[in-house]
Amino acid sequence: MKVRARVAASVLAGAGLLAALSGCASGQGGRAAGPALTPPPAGAALAPPSGRDGMMQLPLSAYGSTDGRSEMAGQAVRALITECMHKGGYATFTRDDALNEGPPPDNISAMPAGAFGYFPERVAAVQGFHGAPPGAAPPRRELEAGEERAVQACMDGAFQQINSTDKAGAELLGRLYAASLAALAKDPRVSAATTAWQGCMGAAGFPGVTPQGLVDRYRGRPQAAAGVPPEEIAAATSDAACTTGTNLAGIWFEALAGYQKQLIDSHQQQLTECRRKAEARDAELARIVAGS
Repeated sequence: MKVRARVAASVLAGAGLLAALSGCASGQGGRAAGPALTPPPAGAALAPPSGRDGMMQLPLSAYGSTDGRSEMAGQAVRALITECMHKGGYATFTRDDALNEGPPPDNISAMPAGAFGYFPERVAAVQGFHGAPPGAAPPRRELEAGEERAVQACMDGAFQQINSTDKAGAELLGRLYAASLAALAKDPRVSAATTAWQGCMGAAGFPGVTPQGLVDRYRGRPQAAAGVPPEEIAAATSDAACTTGTNLAGIWFEALAGYQKQLIDSHQQQLTECRRKAEARDAELARIVAGS
């Protein structure tokens, strides 16, 4: 379990910290959030460069996780683990020993497909719906069994120390995201764009599908050793072409941003407090990184 344990921690530091460790993270909640939302006015409806870019640029994202906060949280975990290991007598232990992680996929490959369609055809033609393979982790020295056990204990303590305690903020942000998505599902422009996308996909040989349903259909299948099957590549490239042709992604993200702006306006006081706590948490993480 030597290297695998640190790889698992790397996943938490990257993806998990995005959601769970920021000052006001996304959560789940089924309660209604604020007044009824109205369809936002149509604008340029420009598609973002990628699905991940689109999600990170949404108005509510400013109150939760950002790439900078995720990176700072990962650095804080490394610093705390290293400090703990030094106190435990492992004087040569370094921050690089704490987490073993490879480079993250680029934004376009990391989140290319969803309810908004698929970005772009050149990615679809290579990876289908299965996502980019993880980057190779840099070589790390092997840890002895006792040192590995100590790392695990220090890791548990580090995550407990930096876990956000703003549960109310997390719940609020989760409810607001859920409310914006619920409004989006009823938006006439998104419905029309999705219908146009479905017509395009039917003409391409994939009738009766939805953007998210197509992703779920193929992503749920184990990937064969021989690579992505031709049928999946055909479905993904057709998805990408139809997404571009109907501007589904541009309309989807523009409408979602419009609903989120309405929700922010009706919850400004609560979100301001959420942001204040997030900024205080940023300062604490920076202190840990600098002082450990």
